[in-house]
Amino acid sequence: MAVQTRAQLQTKSATVQNETAPNANTAARVGGLFDDFADSVTINGERGYATMYINSPTGFETDNGNAILLETPMTQGEYAGTIFSVSDFTMTYTGATSASVRVAVLLSFSGINNREYIFYIAKNGNVISQSACQNTTQGTHAHSAFSEAFMKADPNDIFSVYVFANTSSSMTVESLTFSAFTI
Repeated sequence: MAVQTRAQLQTKSATVQNETAPNANTAARVGGLFDDFADSVTINGERGYATMYINSPTGFETDNGNAILLETPMTQGEYAGTIFSVSDFTMTYTGATSASVRVAVLLSFSGINNREYIFYIAKNGNVISQSACQNTTQGTHAHSAFSEAFMKADPNDIFSVYVFANTSSSMTVESLTFSAFTI
C-alpha cells in the first residue's frame, strides 16, 4: 500500500462504509484500507524532537571559501520520543519511516571585524542552500544568526550545522542551540 491524502482515505472509507451487499467488504479491502491509514499517518510514537546546546564559548577555525561542519561539541538538551539520536555535533533521525521535519539552529558568535559568515543546516553533509543565514561582522562583539529548514527525513539521515567564511579566520561560538522536530 502507499501513503494517501486525507481526501483519498476518506473516499475509500466512505466506499467501505456504504457497501452493504453480502461479502462486499472483503478482508483484503478492509485490511487494505487500514494498511493505507497506517502508511499515511504519523503515530504518536513517531513524533518527537531533540535539542542540543553548547555549555560555554568555543573557538572554531573557518576554511577559506568552503562551507565546513561546525565541529563544536554540544550537550544533549530536551528531547521527546525516540526518533532522534545525538552525537557531539550532529543529530540523526532514527524513525522507522520517512517524516517531515523542521531543523533549526540559533547561535551567537564573534569573529574578526568585516568578515562574512554564512550558516547552514546540512542533511547528510550536504548544505541546504535555502537555510543560509548570512552575517557580515561589524566589530568584534557577538552577532546572532538563526537558520531553519523544513524537509523530509529518511531513516538515518544526519543533520548538522555548517559555516562558510570568505576567508580563513578564527571565530568563537558564544552560544548555540540546535534542534529538530517532526511536524
